[in-house]
Amino acid sequence: MQHTMENHTPDTRSDEMLLADALAGSKQALENLLKRYQDYIFNISLRLFAHPDDALDATQEVLIKIVTHLKTFNGKSQFKTWLYRIAVNHFLNTPRKKVEQFFDHRAPESPLLEIADSPNETYDEALLEEVRLACSMAMLMCLNRDQRLIYIIGEIFGADHQLGAELFDMSTANYRVRLHRARADLLNYVAGRCGLVDPKNSCRCYKKTGAMVQKGFVDREKHVFNAEYTQKIHEIVATHRDAVSDEITFRMTELFVDAPFQVKAELDAVLEGLLR
Repeated sequence: MQHTMENHTPDTRSDEMLLADALAGSKQALENLLKRYQDYIFNISLRLFAHPDDALDATQEVLIKIVTHLKTFNGKSQFKTWLYRIAVNHFLNTPRKKVEQFFDHRAPESPLLEIADSPNETYDEALLEEVRLACSMAMLMCLNRDQRLIYIIGEIFGADHQLGAELFDMSTANYRVRLHRARADLLNYVAGRCGLVDPKNSCRCYKKTGAMVQKGFVDREKHVFNAEYTQKIHEIVATHRDAVSDEITFRMTELFVDAPFQVKAELDAVLEGLLR
């Protein structure tokens, strides 16, 4: 994952320089090093667990592991690779979260397909965008956790195959296969349903909004997915996607990368507590 945006106060020193100072006792260097990555960890977690509270909890747990294991970094890989390996391992092994449990005893598509259309109402653009984002999060739940994480890191956040293989501790060839399967499984689900991916499909955000508000999938006033951001994912990461085979595949990918990159003030408070 190529980071093209600095968070908070920019510190142009390399990861290795910041790490050396942090290990020498500089809390400021440690803070700057972790702030460089905390928002990326949160945004990956948000797509994986589809709930901001669960994503914050998981991110906090990852940051604690990074801080407590900092002295074990041996320099055999890039620091960011080591850091993301900690995040990936934690995400894969953490207990199942609320949204995952919600989908456990349902067919992946049923919560969305059961929502009746309400096309005669009108809604503001911010609420429609909240519905679009909530629905796209739910779409990812058609994949198991391993597949979701591979797709999120490889396709949405654009990790190249070498980095992806290192993060998931597998060969590059195996990583390519796993990413291809995740993409194909998601496409098989999304392509026949979402009107944003294929205009021939009947599902439209404005048709589902009323029922999604009524059922509590989204809140008219408190937006959790369409909030606290200044940039979209595709604006801050350089993706390394394979050549797409058709327009529908391309539109599906764009559906996920044209989503907010959220920056949570709560993460700064978490980090401040860790440093204390």
